[in-house]
Amino acid sequence: MKIAIKSIVAVLIVPVVFGITYAFYNNLVQIPEFAHSLKFFAWGIISYMILHLVFYKPTYLYVLGHEAVHAGVSWVMGGKVNSFKVSNEGGSVGTDKSNFIIELSPYFVPVYAIIITLIYFVISSSYVINGAVFIFLIGFALAFHIISTIEVMKIRQPDIVKSGYFFSIVLVYCLNIVVVAAMFALMFPSFSVKRFFIDTLVLSKHIYIAIIKQLFF
Repeated sequence: MKIAIKSIVAVLIVPVVFGITYAFYNNLVQIPEFAHSLKFFAWGIISYMILHLVFYKPTYLYVLGHEAVHAGVSWVMGGKVNSFKVSNEGGSVGTDKSNFIIELSPYFVPVYAIIITLIYFVISSSYVINGAVFIFLIGFALAFHIISTIEVMKIRQPDIVKSGYFFSIVLVYCLNIVVVAAMFALMFPSFSVKRFFIDTLVLSKHIYIAIIKQLFF
């Protein structure tokens, strides 16, 4: 029953998927600093793709980050972490608290990209630095997160099955964009999270209105 309700909710928020995607793109292309860093960002993505597809899949590193996010989000929400296991074959975290946010959090929290972004933000706030290396690393880390997440979500993961595939995919997609938008706001002063959310709301509203008019008028 819960999965059925979540599936209905997922269908209802599909317009938000389009709204948030266009809002993110629209705000991204207006960042003047990003235009100068785009090639480094793209090379970071391409470099990880080559590493993953041709040479080596850092499975242990992904599992470590995955379970660490499970544990961290559970702790933030008042849960207690009782066990923590990581290996190349998989991992597990034992907590006394669970909900769909805790279960799905590793799929929309690119933990390594966030760590790199925070380091970049701290250093750049005190020193004038060449951010090309950091931009490259962020592209690399985001590609690592996205590609690994897609591979994991192909398998019948208990976290995904419990919440339902459609609901999980919609939620994970939207929250990934929100997290990346927050990262870009730290990296690029001209990227406004407030403007991004306003654009998302306005665009989503227009889509909902258009759908309602098509269905009932």
